[in-house]
Amino acid sequence: MSSSTESGPRTGPVRPPPLPLTWPAALFGLIFGVAMTYAPYEFHAAYFRPLYPYVRTMGMAYLASSIVLMATMLYPHAPRWLDVLGRVGFGAVTGLYWWVLNVRTGGLTGAILYPLLLAGLAMEASPAWRRREVFRGVVSLVALCFGLLMLMAGERFPPVFYASLAPLLVPMGLAFLACGVGLLAPVASRWPRLPRVLFAVLAVDFSLLAWGLGRIGSGPAASIYLIFTLSCAAVAADWRPRAPRTVGIKLLRGLAFAGLVPLLALGGFAAFLAQGAIERQVRDDTVRAAAGEADFLVRYLDDARESLQLLLESPGFRAAFAAKDRKKLEEHLRNLPAQARAFDAAIVMDKEGLGLAASYAKDDLGSFAHRDYHGGVLSTGAPYVSRPYISQLGLPHVAVALPFKKDGKLEGMLVGLLSLERLSAAVTPAAQRFRVQVLDRRGLLLLRDTQSSAPLLSEARLPHTLRLNPPGNDEGVVETFGPEEQRILLAADAPVPGTEWSVVVTQDLGVAYRAITRTSVFFIAMLALGVLLMLALSQFVARDIIRRLETLVEATAAIARGELGRRVPEEEDDELGELCRGFNEMATRTEAAQAELREAVRLREEFLSVASHELRTPLTPLKGFAALTLNRMEKGADFPERERTLKALRSMARQTDRLTRLVDDLLDTSRIQAGRFELERAQVDLVPLVREVMERFELRGEAGLRFVFDAPEAPVEGVWDGPRLEQVVTNLLSNAVRYSPQGGTVRVHFHLTAEAVELRVRDEGIGIPPESLALLFQPFARASNATSRHFGGLGLGLFICREIVQRHGGTIWAESPGAHQGSCFHVRLPREEPASVVAAAG
Repeated sequence: MSSSTESGPRTGPVRPPPLPLTWPAALFGLIFGVAMTYAPYEFHAAYFRPLYPYVRTMGMAYLASSIVLMATMLYPHAPRWLDVLGRVGFGAVTGLYWWVLNVRTGGLTGAILYPLLLAGLAMEASPAWRRREVFRGVVSLVALCFGLLMLMAGERFPPVFYASLAPLLVPMGLAFLACGVGLLAPVASRWPRLPRVLFAVLAVDFSLLAWGLGRIGSGPAASIYLIFTLSCAAVAADWRPRAPRTVGIKLLRGLAFAGLVPLLALGGFAAFLAQGAIERQVRDDTVRAAAGEADFLVRYLDDARESLQLLLESPGFRAAFAAKDRKKLEEHLRNLPAQARAFDAAIVMDKEGLGLAASYAKDDLGSFAHRDYHGGVLSTGAPYVSRPYISQLGLPHVAVALPFKKDGKLEGMLVGLLSLERLSAAVTPAAQRFRVQVLDRRGLLLLRDTQSSAPLLSEARLPHTLRLNPPGNDEGVVETFGPEEQRILLAADAPVPGTEWSVVVTQDLGVAYRAITRTSVFFIAMLALGVLLMLALSQFVARDIIRRLETLVEATAAIARGELGRRVPEEEDDELGELCRGFNEMATRTEAAQAELREAVRLREEFLSVASHELRTPLTPLKGFAALTLNRMEKGADFPERERTLKALRSMARQTDRLTRLVDDLLDTSRIQAGRFELERAQVDLVPLVREVMERFELRGEAGLRFVFDAPEAPVEGVWDGPRLEQVVTNLLSNAVRYSPQGGTVRVHFHLTAEAVELRVRDEGIGIPPESLALLFQPFARASNATSRHFGGLGLGLFICREIVQRHGGTIWAESPGAHQGSCFHVRLPREEPASVVAAAG
């Protein structure tokens, strides 16, 4: 297959793939499937004779395979086996159609077209070939072959099919040949627009073929060329199938496809039921028409016999017959055709067959003994209906003979010549809908034909099936081809009692099942209208869904721009409502995360500022004293007095302790965040632990503060980590000392219960604002009033205290009436180690 792809780098947007051959094939299968399923009786031409019994089955196979192909083209991610199944089904039905109707009959164009179509369809089963121009290659080869055939073997094109195109075969052949060669040649690089021009010319050629075949009623052949016309026109217009880019188009596509498939399936099933019911009715009507026509002939003959019998029994006629008075007999006979219009003439003869008188003027009637009705009456002594023959009047007649008896003895007979021309012209209910033929079984001679110009008494032209099974065998109704083998007929026959006659009723199948065809066409029209109406109504549904989706898209774009407060209305409690709710929750979490991130950034910057200040504060005096001491020692000077030296050393010790605490807090925070913070539990009494810590603060003489410890009389014992709890108490007392005014009081006491121990540290310091209480135990968090007044600290002490207490299974919280009203910190520890803590420790 040729391809217009070129090597080398490409710039600009990637073009969609070319028109796949699968789309024209699926459209062809859909049209054939609908026609064969809904109007199978329209496939009654002679060339469909081998496939006619299987038309419905082929139609269902075409419908199923074409729908599968369309589904796999619309939804490329469909299972691969489904695509292969559709191609195999389409190929099997089309292969059967091609072999029976083209190869076996010697059809030229179809014998070329369908194999190339199936080969291209098989190639596109591979995803790699779908992006290549398979359609172009198939059309090129078809055009090349058609052109050669039209130019070199134009006489082999059936005139019945291409009569209207005969003057155009040579120009069309030249156009086909030129376009085929042009599309196969690698000329696209030099003349990029040339392939589109060639496809436009091919569209004209294919349209002429479709027009020529459509004129003679060959719809199936015309449809495939019409599809090729539309496909070539699409390629000439540079139309390429594109995947829908909006949800609205995808919804409409899905609704259309989902609506079309079940409607076609249900419609096909309903059409099958309706066709069965109408078939039974039409067949019953055909059988009843044959029986009704036979009943009409019986009555027709009975009326004829009765007219003859009345004449035969009249006294005047009997007297004239007995006297052989020719003149009087002729007078009676001339009145018979006037009274009984079924007769053209009447004859009286003696028992030897010698003519005595006739209604028509003739001097010498001669003998009628050679006629079969003479022998029939003589042998039976009863009325007799003769074989049809050409009488002395030169007209086709059937003789109805009645015996004339006197004293029980046969003296002669009365013969009425029944007019077959009048019989053939008689209007009956069956003759208004069907072709009625009345035959004499003793030679299949035609007595009556309501829809043919064949002469009476000629051999009846019966369908092949009825010739093999002569009428009168009561085989009911059959579908068979006509005598010319051109159209399928619905035929029924019935014998005429008392005669050697049979009635054959036939009807063209297209006419017989016209009601089914009309019903199917009406249903297909209603199906198309229903799909269009469904698409129109679905706009309202799609519009609502699209509006809500567009709101989501806009909100997503807004959040991407940083508008984290954007939300979408949930509206209804459906899937989209759930999606909107989830979007709002995600936006809320994102907004909270962004707020936490901004707060973390702020705390980090504040921490870096505070940490640098806190680390610099003890380093400055240490550096100054160390430099002073080093300078004096280098000069060999004496140290100042002892008190000043001790004071400096104490200051250095305090600053060293402060640096140690800062580093310890940073290390503890790192261990907590890394999950490496562990407790070492042992039996501990909190009373001496708290008293020892308070004594250390008292020895320092911090800002003239008063420390009060309300110690309980009994020990406060438990399995705790003593050093870590000492760290908690030290941190709480350090904060109380830091934020308390000079001369204030720091009070420590226990609140004991059977289940827990609660330690309370109360101060009279600056207090804690309400907005800071919730964040007080977060890393790097400090109360707003502590930050504004430049109190020292990194904001890690209370965070470490919370982690230590929580790892003991306890809780810690702070209370403060407000600014400048002091604060109270509560540490609650369980007396027994909680099971969750034990499990975590294990």
